[in-house]
Amino acid sequence: MALNESIANCRLCGELPKLIEPNIQIGTTPFIVIGESPAKDGWIESKRAFYNTKGKLQASGRVLEKLLSNIGYSIKDIYFTECCKCIIEDRKNLEKCSKNCMPFLLEQLKNIPCNIILTMGQNPTQALLGIKIKRYADYVGKTIDFVIDNKKYILLPIYHPSPLNPKGYTMNGPIFEKLKCIINNLECMETH
Repeated sequence: MALNESIANCRLCGELPKLIEPNIQIGTTPFIVIGESPAKDGWIESKRAFYNTKGKLQASGRVLEKLLSNIGYSIKDIYFTECCKCIIEDRKNLEKCSKNCMPFLLEQLKNIPCNIILTMGQNPTQALLGIKIKRYADYVGKTIDFVIDNKKYILLPIYHPSPLNPKGYTMNGPIFEKLKCIINNLECMETH
């Protein structure tokens, strides 16, 4: 509850509406998907990542569901949150808000068992890595090892699964196969 209160009381980005309840979807996967910022009509209202209030998968959710099902998972299984906790209508504020919300995201990551992070977009990727990315395509699909508070993570940036994004399904397909291999390797290492 303290994290929700901290998010609700934060004014670093001004008076933007916030994503508070739920600020994370708890799942069963060994990975978490991190989006850029919540949409007004998205999971803020439905309380389920990629679903609308009528219980239907949104367009991006359908693409992501197909990618996940190819490797044996479902959107219902995933851990999910947004890098920004504010609802950002003007995309030029995403970078600043991503930095401002980083303490909240790091707190969330501490409290989940996942050590694989899929970032959907440049802003969550550069905010987590603490760098400025000039060309997101140079990072997409590449595994990046990094540490937060002595916990090791594997970051795997993906293209946003929007049906409007021509790379959303076709270019993410091999990345999700790579994710499956990473999961299998981690499970193998844990049993030996």
